[in-house]
Amino acid sequence: MKTASALIALCLVLPAAAQDMPGMGKDMPDNGAPAASAPKDAAPTAMSGDTNVTIKGSDGSKLGANKPPLNIELDPFETLKPQLAPDESLLLAVSPLTVSWRRTHPEVLHNERVIEPWRTTFSARPGIAFRVRDQLQDVMQRKMEDKDAKSYAWTLTIADEEGRVFHHWEGSSNPPEELLWTGQNDQGEWLHAGRSYSAVYQFTDSGGSPRTSIGKPLLFRGIVHQEDTGMHISLDSSILFGSSKNTTELSKPAGLDLLRSAADLIKRKFTGIPVGIRVFAATKELGDSQAEAIQNYLMKDLMTSPKNVTTDAARSAFSDQRVEIILQNR
Repeated sequence: MKTASALIALCLVLPAAAQDMPGMGKDMPDNGAPAASAPKDAAPTAMSGDTNVTIKGSDGSKLGANKPPLNIELDPFETLKPQLAPDESLLLAVSPLTVSWRRTHPEVLHNERVIEPWRTTFSARPGIAFRVRDQLQDVMQRKMEDKDAKSYAWTLTIADEEGRVFHHWEGSSNPPEELLWTGQNDQGEWLHAGRSYSAVYQFTDSGGSPRTSIGKPLLFRGIVHQEDTGMHISLDSSILFGSSKNTTELSKPAGLDLLRSAADLIKRKFTGIPVGIRVFAATKELGDSQAEAIQNYLMKDLMTSPKNVTTDAARSAFSDQRVEIILQNR
């Protein structure tokens, strides 16, 4: 390529300089010999702005380079784009104006209002189970076969804190393996959350000899049952507002956990149903204040407005003081 570069320089310089040098005419080569006439189709030696020059090497190969046109892309809004970028914190926020009653819980996991399925305050089993046959075996201190159990008459009595009979079952023989109770007595009354009840078993053999056994106390933090006025979620006031039941702020963490469980139940099964809050307290004024505290919590947790959560209060004895959340599904 060194030889090709020397030939290129000679072709570009000598023709222009030979016109002014003595003894170097158009017909005289540099060695004094007459120059041969150029063929008609020879390429001109003069350089101009519009002339395409083809460069050949000593071996006859063409040399050259393709230069693409310079194309610079410009964005006229480049300096404005940072100011036009949206605020992501505002896009992720939920406006109260866009929340509907049908959307009672968020779908984002890292949110204090998301449903927590591990809460087990309210059992999915529709009733309270009593293992009558097991109680008979505990009393007799031996395993009872069917033929042996048939000779025993039995009764099961549910008594309240004052010793009054709340509900009663009896049979002349063959105590059942399991007896399932809804929590309602023959008078249409329901168990109250926070109130203690006792299950008293009595078994009488064929000779008339009775044996009595008392089961574990029945004390529920929360009870769910259907009535004509709607679905009732009954909650223990001593957990919500302390053992004295006379405060107006929800206790932490037990009270908040219990109310959170009730809110999760509403989100899972009763979305879109208006909610009524009825508080039974020592005075109506105290009940109104406690109902307002529960209303504020449910409005925030269910993401709804005050018109969908109504309140009421009534005076009641200490043993009957409780909170009823009524879902108006009827």
